[in-house]
Amino acid sequence: MHSSQRWTYSCVVSTVLLAIMLAGSSPVLSQAPSAPPVLPQAVGPPGTQLLLSRAYNNATLDRYLESLRGDFFQLDADSDGRITERDVDLHTLMESIQMRTAALNFVMRFDLDGDGAVTEEEVRRTMKYEMRAQLGLAAFNAAGSPIPAPPRSAKLIDETVRSVMALDTDKDGKVSFAEAGKYVLPGLRLMGLAGQSTRGRQALASDFSVKGEVTLADYQAAGEALFRKVDSDGDGKTSLQELTDYRRQPGAAEAVQKRLREQTDAVRKKQEEAARADCAMPAPSPQAKVILLSAYQTEALSSVSIGPAEAVVHAGRIVVEPGDEPLYLVIPTYAAMIWQFSGAVERIERLAMSSLVTGANRGDKAEPSLVGATGIPKERISFFAKSGCFGYFSEVPSSQSIQTVAAVRQATGQEPFKVVSAYSVSGISIPSGKVESLADVRRKKLIIEKGAGTVRVEGDASNIILRAGPSPALDSLYRYSPGGLVGIDPNSVVASLPVRTYEVFPQEAGLVQLLESGALRQNRAGEYIVQKPMRFPAGLHGAHSIRFLVLRGTPVPDGDPGHSCVSVEDQAPERKFEPCR
Repeated sequence: MHSSQRWTYSCVVSTVLLAIMLAGSSPVLSQAPSAPPVLPQAVGPPGTQLLLSRAYNNATLDRYLESLRGDFFQLDADSDGRITERDVDLHTLMESIQMRTAALNFVMRFDLDGDGAVTEEEVRRTMKYEMRAQLGLAAFNAAGSPIPAPPRSAKLIDETVRSVMALDTDKDGKVSFAEAGKYVLPGLRLMGLAGQSTRGRQALASDFSVKGEVTLADYQAAGEALFRKVDSDGDGKTSLQELTDYRRQPGAAEAVQKRLREQTDAVRKKQEEAARADCAMPAPSPQAKVILLSAYQTEALSSVSIGPAEAVVHAGRIVVEPGDEPLYLVIPTYAAMIWQFSGAVERIERLAMSSLVTGANRGDKAEPSLVGATGIPKERISFFAKSGCFGYFSEVPSSQSIQTVAAVRQATGQEPFKVVSAYSVSGISIPSGKVESLADVRRKKLIIEKGAGTVRVEGDASNIILRAGPSPALDSLYRYSPGGLVGIDPNSVVASLPVRTYEVFPQEAGLVQLLESGALRQNRAGEYIVQKPMRFPAGLHGAHSIRFLVLRGTPVPDGDPGHSCVSVEDQAPERKFEPCR
C-alpha cells in the first residue's frame, strides 16, 4: 500500500473508531457545525499545516514528495489535475453523506419493528438489552448497599432516550428516517477534522495557490521548500527533533490564530451572502405600500396539491380593493397555501409567499415552501429557495411578529404600511386588512346528537344541526375546515412546485369523497370500513386521525394513514400496521 494511502486509511479508520466509541458512551445528537473544522495542533499558515501533516520521522525528500503526490490526487476530487473550489464542494458533499449515513445507522438501529420509525419504547428496550450486563451488575451491587444509588447505566439509557427523541421535530412520538438523517453524532465531527474538504481549503488558502487553484507541480515545489527548512542539519532526512523544533518556532501560534480568524470570518461571510441570496426579493418601487399578512392557516382545503400528493394544501381568498398605489405583498404562513386573488389585482406590484410546510407533514427550513397563487402573473411572484426566510405569526404584537416585521423591513428597505394577522382566515381584503372568518359564524351553531327516538324542535331552527349516530365525515369537514373544499384549476396556479389535482382529497374532504364513491362505508361504531381499492387521504394526523378497518380480501389502501388506526383482518407481511388500541 502506498505511504499516503496508508496514512489516509489509518486516519479514517482511527477517526471512525473514535466516533463510534464516543457515540456509544455519549449518544447525544446535534446539528452539524456551520463553520469548517480545523486540524488540531496546527502550526503556521494553512499551506504549512497541510504540508507538515505529511511529514514524518526519518523521511527522505523522495519519499516525502511521493507522499505529497498521493495526497494531491486524494484532494483532487474531480481528477482534473487541479485542486479548486469544486473539489472542496465535492469533498464536503461526500463527507456530509458519510456523516448522515452513520447517524442514520446509529438512530435506526433502535427500529425494532422495522417500520422505518423509532419510538421512545424501542430506544429504551434496545438500550436495556445492550446494557443488560451493566444493569444486572448494578442491581447486584445495589442489593448489598444501605443507600443504593441510581446506576450510571440507567442514567445513560435516559440520556439516550432524550437525545434520540429530540429528533422528533413534528412531535408525533416517532423519529422518522428523514428526521434521523438531519442530525449527526458529535463523535462524527472528528471525521471533519482530518477530512478532505478541510484539507482542500487549506491548500486553496496557501501561498502556493495561484488564482484559486493548486497544481501538482505547485504542491510538490512548496513541499520541497518546506522539507529543506525542516531538515536543519542538511542530512537529507527529517528527524523527530527537527519536526518538533520547526513547530516550536516563535510566532507560529499567533499565525495560526490569525489564519483561523480569517477562515472563520470568510466562511461566515459566505454563509450570510448565501442566506441573503436565498431570501432575496426585488426592491419595491418608491410609490409601493408594503403589506405584511400572516396566519397559521386558512379555513378551506384546496382541491389541488403542490409538490407531494401527501401534503395538505389550504386555500384562501385575497380581495384587492380599488386604489392608485401599487402594493407589495408579503405573506408568510404555517400551512401550505394557495391564495386566490380577485379585485384590483393590477395593483399587486410584487407577491412574496412562504410557508413552513415543505412536504408531507414535514417542515425543513432549508427546503422551498409549498405555496402558490391564482390571479397574479408569474413574473410578479417571488418564491424563496428555503422556507426559513420569514416566520409566520398569528398575533400582533408578538415576539415572532416583531422578528418578521424586522426581516421584511431589511429585505424591502421599507417599513410595512399594514401588518395583518389571524390564526385561521377565510379571506382578507387589502390594503384595509379586513379579515373574514367562517369559523366565528359556525361556532354559533347548536348541535344536538340524537341516538334513538324522536326530537321535537319548536321555533327558529336555522342555527341547529341535528346529528344522528357517529359524527359523519361531512360535519367533521366543516368543523375543521369551515370553508370546505375549494375547487381550483391546477393550470391557473403559479406555485413553488408542480401542481396537480389530488387523486384523493386531503383530510375529511377525502373521507367524504371516498364515502360517496363507495370505497368506504362507516359502521355504527364510527369506524371506516374499506370496501374497494383506494388511497388514504393525506393529513390524517392528530385530531384528524380515525379508525380504518380492512376486511379479508380487500387490498390495503395506498398512501400514508398518518396517525389513524388501521386494523387489517388479513395483514400482509410486506405492509404491517401497529395494533389499534
